[in-house]
Amino acid sequence: MSTNINKLNEYLISNTDAVLDILNNLGFTNIKYNKIKDEIRFSHEEGSNPSAVVLYTKTLHFQCFSTGEIGDIYTLVMDKMEVTFPQSLKYVAKKLGISDEELNIKQRLPFGGFYHKLIKETEEPELQIKTYDKSLLIPYLHKYNTMFFNDGIDFQTQEEYEIGYDILSGRITFPVWTLNGELCGIMGRLNTSNCETSERWLPIIPCPRSLTLSAYHRNYRMIQQKGLCIIGESDKFPAQLNTFGCKIGTATNGCHISSTQAKYIKAMKIPKIIIAYDEGLDEEYIREEGKKLLVRNPIYQNHVGYVWDANNEILQKGMKQSPSDLEKDKFTYLLTRKVKWLK
Repeated sequence: MSTNINKLNEYLISNTDAVLDILNNLGFTNIKYNKIKDEIRFSHEEGSNPSAVVLYTKTLHFQCFSTGEIGDIYTLVMDKMEVTFPQSLKYVAKKLGISDEELNIKQRLPFGGFYHKLIKETEEPELQIKTYDKSLLIPYLHKYNTMFFNDGIDFQTQEEYEIGYDILSGRITFPVWTLNGELCGIMGRLNTSNCETSERWLPIIPCPRSLTLSAYHRNYRMIQQKGLCIIGESDKFPAQLNTFGCKIGTATNGCHISSTQAKYIKAMKIPKIIIAYDEGLDEEYIREEGKKLLVRNPIYQNHVGYVWDANNEILQKGMKQSPSDLEKDKFTYLLTRKVKWLK
């Protein structure tokens, strides 16, 4: 079972003592809680400015005035412990003595929790996805391909994203991960451009894609650091951005943002989100999808925009191009000149 970041957030936001314990366990010093401001101040490192870092208890985000670094409590763990995002979630849960069952079940119910399980599967289906050991990828790894290279995914990114090849099906393999970084499926892309669109991508090991976000766990830290997430359609999108040196991308695996995907994108509590879907969609449709990501409350508000090249200055009309299919300078131009922000 995955560690539930949303429930973990709820627990920490309502339990300042737990946050203080984590900071102590990480070895930070001069930790002081200001109840009036709902913030915690502490040193970036021993012997430094005792109030250099501020962590806001209502959002779990921090800012270091000495280094300019920003992020949240999970990226603090990642940097201090030199671990991945999934490992940081497990670290926090373990330090707090919280089991997966405690995170996902708030109370004991009659009939062995049977009805609660049905409700949980409806409200949090992402926690029910079947997962696999990473060793499942071994037969496919270290088989890089030129088609993805020509599509803007260099060999270094192919290795980093564990893209491989399935000899039996003749397909490029693209691992699919849960929102918390566990292997839950493998998509296969025909190793040719001369095929019907419907035949290009087929699952080798299927999983519900509406319950996943490509590269979410991989890019979580950098998204927090930059305060920006760029959302595309396909698995290739964040991999292409990675080749640009841009590690703040994710993808919804289609042009629809599911309720689960929206929940986890908003859970990051970052200032800016940009939707960069493929050319050819109706503008009003994209706007409606973007509205799913808007947050307006007294504690946290965000800005949501979308790439819109109305006159097809950069994106060719009728070609269904993804902004990530273009050269880096054109992609940058779209982000700086062709983004419309929701009011």
